[in-house]
Amino acid sequence: MTFADVLAGLEVDLPAYTPMQQEEDERRLHLLIGAAALQREVAENLQVRSWLVPASPECTALLIEDSPVDAADRDRAHERAADDLTALCELVIRRSDAEEHLLTFMETPGESQGALVFACLLQLCGYVRNARFWWAFAAGAGSTTAAYCLFLDGLLLDRAEEAVHCYESLGGADFVHGHLEDPPQYWGTAIGVSRGLDQHIEQVRHEDFGVIALPGPGLPANVGRRQTSIR
Repeated sequence: MTFADVLAGLEVDLPAYTPMQQEEDERRLHLLIGAAALQREVAENLQVRSWLVPASPECTALLIEDSPVDAADRDRAHERAADDLTALCELVIRRSDAEEHLLTFMETPGESQGALVFACLLQLCGYVRNARFWWAFAAGAGSTTAAYCLFLDGLLLDRAEEAVHCYESLGGADFVHGHLEDPPQYWGTAIGVSRGLDQHIEQVRHEDFGVIALPGPGLPANVGRRQTSIR
């Protein structure tokens, strides 16, 4: 006896599949398909707009050892890292407490948030090496945002292993996890914020670290005035 014979002998009372039920099922199926398509589109958009991580497509080729990376791929990765770093620096200095953190930093140099704000200001003003110094200081004092800045900066310097170390060991991943719904957004205020701040940034020479930038007395107030103008 075949399987077909077994089925033929079964008496199964199947309910009628009415045209109304068929229409309802088709409607629900259409909604499910639409929701799945929307979810896929959102996921693709978030991949483009989310903060860079070691697993991001733009970074993967740079981080795989012996991976052939052409100039175009490297340029795209650098451009994305630079854009994200600028967006993050603007996000930091646009915070309403940035001026207060700078004041605290000048009174208590060990304050990590003030060091972060100062480093981001230095980056936007073009003091890249000095920004790196204060990001490292802030990250060592527990700032996960500074650690993530070092990750992006490491990508720009083609120091992939160092970048991933900052991301994983210094807490850069914690910044991303805390900003999953806050994708990078470049407001284009870097020029307006940095204009005229050079005169409030002092340069001193340290016997071990060379020339180091320090915040001058008028820096916090000037940052506060620029915050008011860009809101």
